[in-house]
Amino acid sequence: MGANLVKNLNFKWIFPALILAGFVLVPIFVVIFHLPFIDLDTLNHLSRFVLPRYILGSVILLFGVLICTLILGITSAYLIAFYDFFGRKIFEVALILPLAIPAYIMGFAWVNLCEFEGFIPTLFGIDSRIDIMNIFGAILILSFSLYPYIYFFVKNHFSNNLGNIILSAQSLSGSSMRIFWKVILPFCRVSIVGASLLVLMETLSEYGLVSYFGVDSFSAGIFRTWLGGGDKSSGVALSAVMIIFVFIIVVAESYQRKSRSYAQNAFSSTPRQKLRGFKNMATFLWCFAVLFFAFIVPFAWLLYWGLYDIAQTFPKFTSAMIYSLIMSVSSSFTIVLIAYFLCFVVRIGGGKAAKAILALASLGYAIPGAVVAIGILLFLGFINVYILNPLHIAYALGGGFALLFFGYLVRFLASGIFAIQGGFTKIPRNFDFVALNLKATPFCIFTKIHFPLIRTSLALAFVIVAIDILKELPISTILASSGYQTLAAAAFGYSDNEQIYDAALPSLLIVLFALIPTLLMHFLYKFRNP
Repeated sequence: MGANLVKNLNFKWIFPALILAGFVLVPIFVVIFHLPFIDLDTLNHLSRFVLPRYILGSVILLFGVLICTLILGITSAYLIAFYDFFGRKIFEVALILPLAIPAYIMGFAWVNLCEFEGFIPTLFGIDSRIDIMNIFGAILILSFSLYPYIYFFVKNHFSNNLGNIILSAQSLSGSSMRIFWKVILPFCRVSIVGASLLVLMETLSEYGLVSYFGVDSFSAGIFRTWLGGGDKSSGVALSAVMIIFVFIIVVAESYQRKSRSYAQNAFSSTPRQKLRGFKNMATFLWCFAVLFFAFIVPFAWLLYWGLYDIAQTFPKFTSAMIYSLIMSVSSSFTIVLIAYFLCFVVRIGGGKAAKAILALASLGYAIPGAVVAIGILLFLGFINVYILNPLHIAYALGGGFALLFFGYLVRFLASGIFAIQGGFTKIPRNFDFVALNLKATPFCIFTKIHFPLIRTSLALAFVIVAIDILKELPISTILASSGYQTLAAAAFGYSDNEQIYDAALPSLLIVLFALIPTLLMHFLYKFRNP
């Protein structure tokens, strides 16, 4: 059937898909293209004094965040999926809410909370300031911000796929801990590894928090060397090394996908054990403690200082709020439409060539925002020097909507693709075969057959991309024109200048706007995967 579908897909569909996928690779190719032009003195200086520091800082950050997010995410997912306790239904939804708070916003909220006579020292009876502006504080804040990725995917796997296996293990008189280590974790390895790799990529991409905390990482290093110190060569070299890190993570993710060795659809939903007494209270306290420190405390701080004197501060951020919403909605809509088109071409086209197009388009999410922005700036410089100047055309591409959209497209197209692909897997291939036998055109299948069946996945993809765009900082900071500013750039600008309280309102607006799609993401996912 795949061959029949290929014959019905003409060049008018394949060529645009190839061009769109190629756009994602532009920043990567441009960075790699500039590598031979870096002078040896710069490379020698980087290898001796800069790279060891950034590599060590990044590795410590990656492993620290990974361990903490696994503990928080898997433990919470296990308790929610396998046990029935007081408040379980509320915690099931509430534990994903920290995803709405960007790490850099959570960071400066916690710094203020840990000041002398702040909430945390007062809560624990400490008479001095708690210093969290170091790599260990960054690990803790990033873990609070990113554990929902582990929790969300692993909890859904726990809940929907292990019923028969758990019952079989219990019938063999296996203890709860033995079943957890010997049965549950091995069968959920693919979901755990996939979510963990997502956490690693997000950690490597993080700029705002590590910069504010003074942690040595590649994202912060690129900003310091290029934008702060004007050293273009060092910025390109660090971007290239960062691409190598990302390549290792992508290869690991690809390997773990191929190692899947069981059929999930043979499994059933997981039965829950009713907890009582001490176990009920202990489970409640764990979930409440995670939610309290990861969401309630920083959100309460943002709510208090964001609403403080709001009549005076709100007008300053009206334009940034409108610009952020316009960019988020319009970019998300366009990105989802492009992602749907690419997934459709692969679905109908089949074969290795069509799948390669989708693989190329999915690479952008693995590339940190700082590298994407640097690659786009280098690309614009190339156009200016080698195309516009010889033609005596004035250079007019200095920033703004078009560049931001290009950056968002490169960075978040993969988010839309992943969500839409999940929907396509639920549409039987026979639908396509029957439609083509009835002489339906690819455009008819695209608009009248697949679209109604995949609307929930399209909505889920829109929500996921919108959340990512609202929270994105490096692309918004580097590529935005001087006349326009997103809420993320405004919040970080104030916090970077130690104007923490002025940063509270734009931060609160980001979180409030992200909370709604975060909750929608949960319910849309449950609706698509009942």
